[in-house]
Amino acid sequence: MLKKKISTKEYWNDRSHKFATFYENPSKFDLIFRKGIFRRFERALIVCNSFNTPTVLDIGSGPGINSINLLKHANVSHVTGIDFAPKMINYANQFAKQSSMTNLCDFIEGDFMKHNWRNNKFDISIALGVFDYVDNPEDFIIKMAKISNKAFVISWPKNGIRMLLRRIRYTCPVYYYTEKKIYSLHNQCPSVKEIELYKGSAGWVSVAYM
Repeated sequence: MLKKKISTKEYWNDRSHKFATFYENPSKFDLIFRKGIFRRFERALIVCNSFNTPTVLDIGSGPGINSINLLKHANVSHVTGIDFAPKMINYANQFAKQSSMTNLCDFIEGDFMKHNWRNNKFDISIALGVFDYVDNPEDFIIKMAKISNKAFVISWPKNGIRMLLRRIRYTCPVYYYTEKKIYSLHNQCPSVKEIELYKGSAGWVSVAYM
């Protein structure tokens, strides 16, 4: 029986609790076979700690676990999270309250590309596990560059067996990238002065410095 195709928003809204549990209490299987998810956060943590009390925008912040952990483990002054799944935002607000971090973060329910940021800019913006689901990465990365003062961090999935299984299992569209494509996308951002690319088992993490 064919699976019903749904939007990315619907897909993740239905999995808010499961996703939060995965980050908070990963199994041994997750730590071994999904270590790329934790490695990409470690890279974002290193970047945040390389600046003095930066403000951070966490795009696709989900249940807020990464956002709160940045506040706990990096020299970050404030984190703003944005996610289009309302259940994710509800979970993030609850988690921030439980962690006594509500004064250091805020979470926006909305689409990063459609949200009116006015003149707001952040020292660092991060998009971990986001470009997997972006159908227009060119416009997305250009907007990230525009709202970032110092750096932005992105994770990029690669093609392979893992991606094939995701495309079979997931009921929303999933995308992958090549190293050439990643550099090409960054080259569309004139404000980017330096790019660092870190390769892992599931893909890459890029750090762009302004």
